[in-house]
Amino acid sequence: MPKNVMPMTSEEARQAAARVMVRSDQLAEISATPGELTRVYLSPEHLQANARVAQWMAEAGMTTWQDAVGNICGRYEAQQEGAPALLLGSHLDTVRNAGRYDGMLGVLTAIEVVAWLNRHQVRAEQAIEIVGFGDEEGTRFGITLLGSRGLTGTWPQEWLDCCDAQGISVAQAMVNAGLDPSRIAHAARLPQEFSASLELHIEQGPVLEGASLALGVVTAINGARRLNCRFDGEAGHAGTVPMNLRRDALAGAAEWMVAVEQLTQASDPTLVATVGTLNCQPGAVNVIPGSVSLSLDIRSPSDETREVLLVTLLEKAQQIAQQRGLTFSHDIFYTTPATPCDPALQHTLIRACENVQGRALTLPSGAGHDSMALAERWPVAMLFVRCAGGISHHPAESVEATDVAVALQAFSLAVQEIVQPDALQQFNAVRPEQASAMIAACVALPEWQQSLVAARPFSSVEQLLETAVALTERWQLAELDRALAAHPRIGDKPKGVSAESAFSRQEQSAVNSHDAALTQALAQGNAEYEARFGRVFLIRAKGRSGEEILSILQQRLNNTEAEEVQEALRQLRQITQLRLEGVFAR
Repeated sequence: MPKNVMPMTSEEARQAAARVMVRSDQLAEISATPGELTRVYLSPEHLQANARVAQWMAEAGMTTWQDAVGNICGRYEAQQEGAPALLLGSHLDTVRNAGRYDGMLGVLTAIEVVAWLNRHQVRAEQAIEIVGFGDEEGTRFGITLLGSRGLTGTWPQEWLDCCDAQGISVAQAMVNAGLDPSRIAHAARLPQEFSASLELHIEQGPVLEGASLALGVVTAINGARRLNCRFDGEAGHAGTVPMNLRRDALAGAAEWMVAVEQLTQASDPTLVATVGTLNCQPGAVNVIPGSVSLSLDIRSPSDETREVLLVTLLEKAQQIAQQRGLTFSHDIFYTTPATPCDPALQHTLIRACENVQGRALTLPSGAGHDSMALAERWPVAMLFVRCAGGISHHPAESVEATDVAVALQAFSLAVQEIVQPDALQQFNAVRPEQASAMIAACVALPEWQQSLVAARPFSSVEQLLETAVALTERWQLAELDRALAAHPRIGDKPKGVSAESAFSRQEQSAVNSHDAALTQALAQGNAEYEARFGRVFLIRAKGRSGEEILSILQQRLNNTEAEEVQEALRQLRQITQLRLEGVFAR
C-alpha cells in the first residue's frame, strides 16, 4: 500500500455499507409506480431523488448543485481551491420495475468515501466531484446517456425534439423540470477540469459470483452491433409439400441460430451473441414458414474480434441459405464501439482489490454505462461489485452489505491513490509529455525518456528502475556527448531553480566550496580533462568529498580515449539511476 494512502478500517467500512443499504432503500421509495421502482429522466421522482442525494452530499462535506441537464453534482475541494478533480458517480434513473442498486450504488458509495475523507480531515492535491447522472437507461425518451453527454458537451441538438410515450418532448420536459433548454451547453465541463473518472457498479452478471469474489476490475465496456436479419424461402401447405422439396425459412433460421451459439462459444471467450427476437410469416400452424425475421446482438470488449466473428456468422448464414434454397439478408441498425478502460487506472483498482480481497479478477462489462461517454474526454475505469445470481434490471437485484463494505475499502484506496498520488502512480497516470517532464532532469536524452514513458504502467519502482537501467545500456558516445551538454563542471554548483540544478547541488553537497585551494585544483583538473578529451569531466559525485573527486579526476587523465568513454558512460548511467531513484523515492 502506498505510504500516502490511509486504509478504511473494517468497522468504518461496515458502518458505511450499512448507510449505503439504508439509503438504497430510501431512494427505492422514490418511484412513479407504487410497489415497484420506476424513476425516469426529468420526472418529479428524478428531481426528488436529486434533492435527497444533494442533502447526503452536503452532509459529507460537499458543495452541491444541479447542472443544466439535470445531473446532481457535488464537489469536495482540494488543498488548493480550483484544482482538477477526480470524477466519481453513476446514474440515478432506472428502467421500469427496476432493482435498487443499478446506478444508485455507485453514487451512494462515492458519497461514503468522501464522507470518510472529510471525517479524517483529508484534503488532497485533487478535488473529488460526484455526479448522479440524470439519464443512463434511456427509459423515457429512448435515447441513452443524456446526463453524461451533457457533461462531455456532446449532446445532439436533435435530442430536444425526441418525445416520450405521452408526446412530451425533451425540451418541454426540461422546461417542466425548471431547466432551460437553451443552456444545455452550460453543463459541459472542460477537459482540464477532471483528471479521470471512476465508476463503481454492480456487475449485472454472474462471473464474480462464480469466482466467489466480491469485486472485479473492468477491462473494457463491450462494443455492440445489432442487426435485423431475414431468411426468405417459400410458404407451402404443411401437409402436401414433401420434406425434401421444402424451402423452409424457419428451419434455415433455426440452423443458423444454433451455429451462432456454437461459433461464438468457439471464439474469444469475451464475445457474446444473442438472437433475441423471431417472427415467422405467414405464422400459421399448418403453413411452412416462407419468411423469418430475427435479430442479432453481438458484443465484445474488442471491436476487431467482434467484427471477425460477425463476418463469420454472416458467411455461415449465407451458406445455410444457399444449401436450403433460401435467401438471406441483413441490415445493421445499431453500432457502438468498445470502450477500453485506462490501463493505469485499472492497475490502481487491481492493487486495491488485491489489498482487500487477496486477488483481483478482471472482466469486461457487457452492459453500457455512463463511462462510455466520459471516456471520450477523460481516462475511465470501473469497479464491479458482485450481485446475487447476476440479476439486474429486476426487483430481485441484490447485493450483500459485506460486499459493499469490501467495495468501500477498495474504492477508498483507489480514490486516495489518484487524488494524492505518489510519484510512481502519477508517472503511470499522466499524459506522455507530463511523464517525460517528470524524468527530464535525470538525463538530457529525450529518446531515453520517451522509451521509459512508453513502457508504462509500472507495478513497482523496482520494475521501473530495472527497465530504465536496461535502456541505459544502449548508450554510446553520441548519447554521452549530448547528455554532457547539460552537466555542470565539478565544483561549479548551479544556482538555478530547475530540477537539474537541484540534483547537481545535492550531488555535490560534500564538495567544500569554501576551500580555495581545492576549488582551484578542481578548476585546473577540469581544464586539463577538457583539453585532453574534449568534454566535461563526469563523475557520480554523491557521497564523495572534493578531495576524493580530485584524486579520481587525476587518475582518469591517464585513460585512453576509448577507456574514458566507457568510464564516463558508466558514471552517466549511475548518475541517471540515482536521480531516478530520487524522483521515485520510496
